[in-house]
Amino acid sequence: MELFENRRRRFLRRFRFCLPILLLLLLCVFFYAGIRITSGETYTNEQKTLKQALLNSAVHSYSLNGRYPESLGQLLEEYGIHYDPDRFVVEYVPRGSNLFPSIDVIPLREQKGAVK
Repeated sequence: MELFENRRRRFLRRFRFCLPILLLLLLCVFFYAGIRITSGETYTNEQKTLKQALLNSAVHSYSLNGRYPESLGQLLEEYGIHYDPDRFVVEYVPRGSNLFPSIDVIPLREQKGAVK
C-alpha cells in the first residue's frame, strides 16, 4: 500500500480529469472554424448569384422588349429579384436603351472570401 502519491501518478490522475474538457474545447474550436469557412463561402456565393441573376434578367428583358431596363427598380420588379440591402449595394448604370448596362454588386461589410 502506497501511503504517498508520486508525481507521475498525480499528473496522470489530473490529466485523466482534464482530458474530456480538452477534447470538448478542441471539438468546439474545429466546429467554430468550420462555420467560419462555410459562412465566407456562402457570402461569396450569394454575391455571385445576385450579380448573375441581375445580368441574366437584363439580357432577358432586352430579348423580350428590345431594350434594357431603365432602372434597377424596374429590373427588380419585373423579375422578382430580392436581396438584402444591408449586405449588398447594387450599382446599376444604364447606358442607353440598346447598350448593355453596367451592373455591379458591392458588399457593404468585408467578409472573408468576398469577391471584389
